[in-house]
Amino acid sequence: MSKLLEVKNLYLSIESENENKILKDINFSINSSEILSLIGESGSGKSLTALSIIRLLEKNCRIKKGKIIFNDTDLLSLEEQNMRLIRKNDISMIFQEPMRSLNPVMSIYDQLLEAHEKDSRKKIKRKIIENLISVGIDDASRVIDLFPHQLSGGMKQRVMIAMAIACKPKLLIADEPTTSLDVTIQKQVLDLLLELRNELNMSILFITHDLAVASQISDNIVVMKEGMVVENSESKKFFENPKSLYSKTLLASSSYNRKNNFTNSLKNNSVLKVNNLKVYFKEKKSFIARNQDYKKAVDDISISIDAGATHAIVGESGSGKTTIAKAIMGLTEVTDGDIRILDKDILKMEGKEKLNFRKNYQMIFQDPFSSLNPRMRVGSIIKEGLSFLKPYMNTEETNECLKNVIENVGLEESSLYKYPHQFSGGQRQRIAIARVLVLDPKLLICDEPTSSLDVTVQKQVLDLLNEIQTKNQISYLFISHDINLVASISDTLSVMYQGKIVESGKTSDIINNTSNDYTKKLLSSVPQIL
Repeated sequence: MSKLLEVKNLYLSIESENENKILKDINFSINSSEILSLIGESGSGKSLTALSIIRLLEKNCRIKKGKIIFNDTDLLSLEEQNMRLIRKNDISMIFQEPMRSLNPVMSIYDQLLEAHEKDSRKKIKRKIIENLISVGIDDASRVIDLFPHQLSGGMKQRVMIAMAIACKPKLLIADEPTTSLDVTIQKQVLDLLLELRNELNMSILFITHDLAVASQISDNIVVMKEGMVVENSESKKFFENPKSLYSKTLLASSSYNRKNNFTNSLKNNSVLKVNNLKVYFKEKKSFIARNQDYKKAVDDISISIDAGATHAIVGESGSGKTTIAKAIMGLTEVTDGDIRILDKDILKMEGKEKLNFRKNYQMIFQDPFSSLNPRMRVGSIIKEGLSFLKPYMNTEETNECLKNVIENVGLEESSLYKYPHQFSGGQRQRIAIARVLVLDPKLLICDEPTSSLDVTVQKQVLDLLNEIQTKNQISYLFISHDINLVASISDTLSVMYQGKIVESGKTSDIINNTSNDYTKKLLSSVPQIL
């Protein structure tokens, strides 16, 4: 097979006083119609390598040495005008977050219009519709008039793929295209990429930190760590016998197993009881409609969690998982039902009683960077909850409490004086955990707390939650779309679909002996290392 892309001895630095070398001697190649996966933790240099190929680096990033040969042409020697022609016709890129990549004030039609050659408006519209149909959007004639916020995560990712393949590129760079997607949608995207590879004879550079996904799609694997390639081999050989110690660590972390089985949970000592919960949202009423229509986001849900136990809720986006969490936390209006925490009906609480009781139940959000105030030091962020919910503590007690909690989540005391942007994703999630742990809650609601983390960091966070639960007998409501993950961390499990629980019970019974078609579909969609 002929080489389509070859990266030779690539060195990249960020211009600063210390002139930090970010990429060091990167070497790999991609053949025609081949899929190469670039894997490694955040900060290993995967995305910078991809941006170097397509020459979309920040101004302070400088390629100091090396060659990037594409179709016998050194891309680094081209003028920007010629490089634009390469991007237009031969190399396309799917970026990691479609919501940030799509213009929120432009319709899908207008955004795809930019990817097509100038032609008659009728022909262009037909091409755009055909393009969207080719990526699995059957009702393309309706979708082209919508805006990004009106589409689900999977649909937005399909639009990004449609935009990237409009020019039928020779090389497609896909940067974490399935991160945070439901397992069913993730499978659809992976199947679509494989179909497009075969139809267009296209090569793919697939960037991911998910080894199971990489094993499903790749011909070859390149492992990166701290800006260097530590392993480069065929996919089958890599997963059968990885050579480097780092690769072995990644593989070991990819399948999480908790350290104990939590046999010490206190039966019949309920921390959370949700009975017949309903959360309905009013839908936009048409001018001629007589009756108000409602979106049943959560429809007659009941769950119970004992002290020291973990209950998981899984399902696709839009199934109502996060709405349940918001209802418990008082962040959305409840239509009907009751929620009891520590045998107290929190929906009937008001004013000071509700404020004082709030310290017993807290929430860890999905994106720690968005949930931490960037203008506040970590110590002030953690202290904020104490100021409102434990105002009786004096300065000395507060400082001692902050010191203990930051050490309990595995961070140094000096972290209290830093800002969130000075930490990695895993460290920020530890700070988010410290912020709620300082209040000594009896119930923690964890909303996708590890969905965007690398496998090694994910393992660290889950181990930390495990240790905290064993030590403090905290109960967890763990919300996730990763049924493979919750299988190893939860005692009981509820599977949600379109606002309803379709199956609930002991986790091991559901995973091993389910008879529900939707649960079977979720389980069959989970990528496994081949």
